[in-house]
Amino acid sequence: MQRLELPYTETARPYFATLANEPGAIWFHSGHPAREGHRWEWCSAWPETRYRMSASQQIQRSSQGKTELINPPDFLGWLATQQPESSIDTDLPFTSGLAGHLNYEAGYALHGLTGRHPSPTSLASIDRYDWSLVFDHLHQRAWLCLSEFISESLEQRLLTWHRAWREQPPTTPPEPAIPPLNWRSGMSREAYRQRFATLKEYILAGDIYQANLTRPWYADIAPEISDWSLYSHLIDRIQAPYAVYHRADDHTLMSVSPERFITINKGHITTQPIKGTRPRGVTPEADQQLGWELEESEKDRAENLMIVDLLRNDLSRNARVGSVKVPELCKRVSFSNVHHLVSTITAELAANATPLDVLRDAFPGGSITGAPKRRAMEIIDELEMCARGPYCGTAFWLSDSGAFDSNILIRSLLKTPNQLMCSGGGGIVADSAVSDEYDESATKVAHILNALGRVSGR
Repeated sequence: MQRLELPYTETARPYFATLANEPGAIWFHSGHPAREGHRWEWCSAWPETRYRMSASQQIQRSSQGKTELINPPDFLGWLATQQPESSIDTDLPFTSGLAGHLNYEAGYALHGLTGRHPSPTSLASIDRYDWSLVFDHLHQRAWLCLSEFISESLEQRLLTWHRAWREQPPTTPPEPAIPPLNWRSGMSREAYRQRFATLKEYILAGDIYQANLTRPWYADIAPEISDWSLYSHLIDRIQAPYAVYHRADDHTLMSVSPERFITINKGHITTQPIKGTRPRGVTPEADQQLGWELEESEKDRAENLMIVDLLRNDLSRNARVGSVKVPELCKRVSFSNVHHLVSTITAELAANATPLDVLRDAFPGGSITGAPKRRAMEIIDELEMCARGPYCGTAFWLSDSGAFDSNILIRSLLKTPNQLMCSGGGGIVADSAVSDEYDESATKVAHILNALGRVSGR
């Protein structure tokens, strides 16, 4: 691996802005690089191999201008075999490897389900990157990293790029102007009320303890508005610890997610589910009161505990026996628009397991399905009005070094050629109130919708 130093900037954004509209452009970052636990960010583009899962769960692999169709029985297990046999030893989180995202509906096959809604995009969009630009915000250094597997043509392109930026590093470009978008709800209050009532019947009948009911918003996009102009506009207004941008073949993912899914580093597994929400207060006193109410809420703590139990079970399938722990339970964490309850679960990776095994057996995340997971997913498919797409899926990377990280794709946008889609929801339990849950789903996405335009109704 070549590791070539570049002039450091406080964020990778000036560099990534030159890549953002290129094929496969990807950026994993935090809105607060200096925040504890968010030392790193990295970006890349021009993947040399791309993997897409169709609605029939067939895999399309494209590389060097050739495309082949593959039907593996276990997509994530098969994907792990596509990593180079020789791993690299590095102190950097990601220099080369696999990265991309899974739609929520990619989880159906893992649970023996078939969804009734057509997917708006590929179910999985995962790319092989043989180079990356990595930032270390603790030591204020940046590197261009080139894998030994990189093609000669791409290597020469990047070395030319490196020489130019050593002499003249990029600067943050002015924010591209975009006209305000007009958002419209895809589920009316009455439609939500009907589905909420049916969901409560399932809970009271004992089918499930909890299910996450979501609803979408849509906005039309003019063809001349670039993906990057939308995302740069969004991240100027919203910072999030597990943000990601990914230009897939048939859509673009733009996320400002606050929720970690699974992180694996040197065999140590961590997951941090979010369950329990209150809006931020207008005054410091009101804000503190809302935060205190969330911490003391028996309902919200019970919801969080249900998901913690589900994830403990999910992790145990690939964890060393006796290693699953819960060091933090229902800790209040405050973001720009909401307070959340966040728990932390840890484990040690079993000797015969891979990071993609852990992802497969925990996906979709319990915080956005419900419990029991399979039955909650069946009910979600019955009641929701469209496929979720990337929303409630996961964006992840698996480095050639073996390190792994992923998020839950809440607070996320799906951009197809002429439309943006944003979804929000919440966990419904036996004592949930329909008006509170309907309003909470809007509260969770209001800052995203308002950052890019205005909303017609709620």
